[in-house]
Amino acid sequence: MSEEGRARRLGAVPTPIAGESFVSWVDTVAATLRLSRPMALSALGLLGTAGSSAYQFRLSPEELAEVQQRTGLRPVQVERMLLSFYAPTALPQISPHGGRGWRLNQPWLRREHSAACPLCLEASGGRWLLSWRLKWTFLCADHLVYLEDRCPRCDLGLYWRLSAAGADQRTHCTRPVGRSGGRGRRLGARVCGFPVAEIPAAPVEDEEAVHVQRRVSGLLMPADARHNEESSRMLQRLGRLVHDAGSRTTTAGLLDRMENALLRAVHESQGPGQPPLSWILERGSPTAISALVRIAARIALSGNPNIRHPG
Repeated sequence: MSEEGRARRLGAVPTPIAGESFVSWVDTVAATLRLSRPMALSALGLLGTAGSSAYQFRLSPEELAEVQQRTGLRPVQVERMLLSFYAPTALPQISPHGGRGWRLNQPWLRREHSAACPLCLEASGGRWLLSWRLKWTFLCADHLVYLEDRCPRCDLGLYWRLSAAGADQRTHCTRPVGRSGGRGRRLGARVCGFPVAEIPAAPVEDEEAVHVQRRVSGLLMPADARHNEESSRMLQRLGRLVHDAGSRTTTAGLLDRMENALLRAVHESQGPGQPPLSWILERGSPTAISALVRIAARIALSGNPNIRHPG
């Protein structure tokens, strides 16, 4: 890349909103400058295609410097949008010196798509939060609704990492109509187009769910070394308890005093011939996943008076 290209500053740079993901911000840059996602990445000094979202994991120091030169954003602002932000707590597998991390095997990470709060998207004009990429985040504590991760029209995941639509999928489902899989969008193919802000979100009807989400969100946020170590240990313990719950052959006593919408979501996530909770973490909706986290929290976080003990 030429020195002239390195020094060029973009004329208009949207400011990331608090907690925004890097892919969302790149697509906002694309929409602001009326560029495709590949052209927006190139304008930021990064190489890639419309389907390339590997940059969401981490950027090298050289790439961070390139983005800073072209946008004026401080490196800490950019790093806050990357999944490596959660490396000290929830995603220790992301090494600061490793590769992109696209092959990262992490059951609590939504690698292919994102969940979302439709009300947040409506208020922000289509800005997607980084925390929504973690299955630990299952509800919006501001709007008191469970997150949604699938389009109600086509039943496919939202904000798909391989979508060639780029910036369009900030506000609409861009999955190809009549297709269910994974090789991008054919040129000229008709897309679903459902407005993500109009996706109906289930209201949270139990304060225990909100307390658990707030406690888990506090564990996710990096801070000092002691906090990070304790949070990482607690998240690992919660994960083990979720695994244990998923292997049980019955839900007896596990779902006591949980609201009906959550029980329906759990039932819809069950697979034939399998333990009733075994498929939820992999295939369940955020509402269903919240049941798993609450089951684990009732044991691991039982010192909190707002979190009920099982049984």
